[in-house]
Amino acid sequence: MNRVIPTLLLAVAPSLALADIFAVKAGAAAWMVEGDGPGYGSDAEQQLSLSAALEHPIPLIPNVKLRYWDYAESDRGRDLELTTLDAVLYYEILDNPAIDLDLGVSATNYSDGRAPGGRKFEGWLPQLYGAVRVPVLGSDLGLYAEGTATNWDDSSAYDFEGGVDYLLDLPVLDLSFRLGYRQVENDFDDFDDFSGKLEFSGWSLGVLLDL
Repeated sequence: MNRVIPTLLLAVAPSLALADIFAVKAGAAAWMVEGDGPGYGSDAEQQLSLSAALEHPIPLIPNVKLRYWDYAESDRGRDLELTTLDAVLYYEILDNPAIDLDLGVSATNYSDGRAPGGRKFEGWLPQLYGAVRVPVLGSDLGLYAEGTATNWDDSSAYDFEGGVDYLLDLPVLDLSFRLGYRQVENDFDDFDDFSGKLEFSGWSLGVLLDL
């Protein structure tokens, strides 16, 4: 993993697809999450996930994206909590009518983490980032996927979402409605003195604005 991140950036830099203008993107989703951890398991509960991104036409400088979600639930007096913030730097590798492809890296912050019987923990992990959208020919529908993944210092993690979206091309903005499934697994090993696997999964319904 230590060598993968700089190698990825060097490989993609010569083939970047540059944005024509500055663009701001913002998204929100209702995520019906089932949480699972050491000594804990729950039915699906609604959680909120948010994202925001800034894209620009300046060569070689990456675009910036933030992704946030928070889980805090209690099952028979046992608490499972975790807040996740991804700070993503990425490039548009492909941006054409057939496919959109973004690749980059993320510094992922975990905070307010707690599993039953344990103290709170927090920390950072570097991750690889990717996002892709493929339009369904002859329609405003598309298939999308987005995710991060890492294996760093004996801890591993991934956060993947995939599904279908419907794009409205309006005069001043693009509006997308998304229905997908999101799976998150964090297998921490002596991460801020915490070891254990925390898993979150469920259906997600959201909206994405592209200004």
